[in-house]
Amino acid sequence: MSTLSYSGTLTTTNCWCGIHYAVPSEFYDMVERQHRDGKAQTNIYCPLGHVWHFAGTSEAEKLRAQLESERRRAQATRDLLAAEERSHAATRGHLTRTKKRVAHGVCPCCNRTFKQLAAHMKNKHAEYVQENATA
Repeated sequence: MSTLSYSGTLTTTNCWCGIHYAVPSEFYDMVERQHRDGKAQTNIYCPLGHVWHFAGTSEAEKLRAQLESERRRAQATRDLLAAEERSHAATRGHLTRTKKRVAHGVCPCCNRTFKQLAAHMKNKHAEYVQENATA
């Protein structure tokens, strides 16, 4: 067994496996800073070989998650808008079809043709018939 003399500062920690160990404080601070900046290039290992992970997420990881969340929300909004536009176009189509049928004397409720309604529309509402019968 040998004795080690060390004059620096050590930071003690423990692994999830239960083993306690110490690493130089400068090294620990450097790895922690890399993790916080999202540029982790160096890892700390316990004597049994387990990679030590810093608790929580780095600022860069938080920002990435927030950006991805905002992208998903924006895509959902675009999808909702597209669905509403399709629904509006379908409603406009139904309204146009109903106006054409009424202009030609067809009852929108029972789908029967009434000659008097067709004549009334032509005589009293000619602008409506022209506007909607050919639309």
